[in-house]
Amino acid sequence: MKRILTITFLNFFISGGLTLTIPLLLLERNVNIIEIGLVISTLPLVFLITRLLIAAIADLKGWSRFYLLLNWPASLLATLLYLSANSTPIFLLGKIAEACKESAYWAVNRTAIFSLAPNREEKEATKNTAVIFLATAIGSAIAGLGIYTLGFSVTLGIFIAASAAIGIPSAALWRAGQNFKPKNDVQTREFLGSRNYGRKFWVVSIALLFFSLAYYSLLNLLLPVFMAQRLGYNYLTIGLFYMLFNAIAGIITLGTLRFQLGTKRAFLQSSIAFFATAFLACSNLYFPALFLALAAAEGLGMGFFEAIIAKATKNRSRVSFDIGLLHVPMRFAEFISLLYAGIAVEAVGYASIFIFSGIFFAIFSAIALRLIKNNEWLSDQNCNYNSKLLSCVTS
Repeated sequence: MKRILTITFLNFFISGGLTLTIPLLLLERNVNIIEIGLVISTLPLVFLITRLLIAAIADLKGWSRFYLLLNWPASLLATLLYLSANSTPIFLLGKIAEACKESAYWAVNRTAIFSLAPNREEKEATKNTAVIFLATAIGSAIAGLGIYTLGFSVTLGIFIAASAAIGIPSAALWRAGQNFKPKNDVQTREFLGSRNYGRKFWVVSIALLFFSLAYYSLLNLLLPVFMAQRLGYNYLTIGLFYMLFNAIAGIITLGTLRFQLGTKRAFLQSSIAFFATAFLACSNLYFPALFLALAAAEGLGMGFFEAIIAKATKNRSRVSFDIGLLHVPMRFAEFISLLYAGIAVEAVGYASIFIFSGIFFAIFSAIALRLIKNNEWLSDQNCNYNSKLLSCVTS
């Protein structure tokens, strides 16, 4: 598990840094927000296709070689492309490589944890989630501090070094022969056969879609640009705010695992998100408080997010593939929202787009609450929802 956690830390240290660095770098080069949205929207589109393919192979053949053969080289290639990019098409190629990096990680990570930690899945999955938040927060802080003090090139050099380092634990996994297959020996004919997905499987998928519409374009495009252009924040300040955002979201996610996923919590997180987004565009001095309130809402919402994924995929033989399939509408939503977010801002301004984010989060909360309260769908009537949550890793 130490090797998996090391890969997790390095992967999300890089991801957290690139999430902030790339839109700011494009902005520095006078690329308009519409073109920035076009570049960033490439990632979720490529991600959903490659993740499903890798997940299908992993369910049949095992998982460990994907860390060394795809996650490591794709991380290195993406950061090198960003460093050398002098035009929008090169940045697009970088996003494609970054999508392959993320696909290789998310397609097999849950399978890896379950294989390496039998009878300790809940504890190790929770530990992995904590590492994700920690690494993302540190990556954001390093990005902001590095850009402010050393410039974009040196900062990207730090992420290139981290990408190269992924090869060490990845090679150690392969050399140790840790390439376990899922417990159920799925044959190719069975895998390609009927899926038996029910209506509620796709209702969960729709709920994830609204969660994505609420946060993805907001955090990956609109807020970094808004903070730099409208509020005049320097890169260090933006990086520190993103560090605090991820730290708060992570602490709340882990700190509320033992609390019930009920109506009061859903109402609280929806109210926080709607209030914050309603006043975000005109907040000025109060922007930090509202921005961090969004982090609190996301932290509360992750409990519902992971719980409904567990409900939809629990005890399935094709865990990697089914979880990937569950996220397909969400990834399309990420692609569309990033592609048109810049156009929407140019047309109607930031305020309306921010408010819609709060509304989408409230819709997600309502659907997720309804799914969790539907006892007919529980595989075990006496199972505690949060014990299911603990067995899930954010995907």
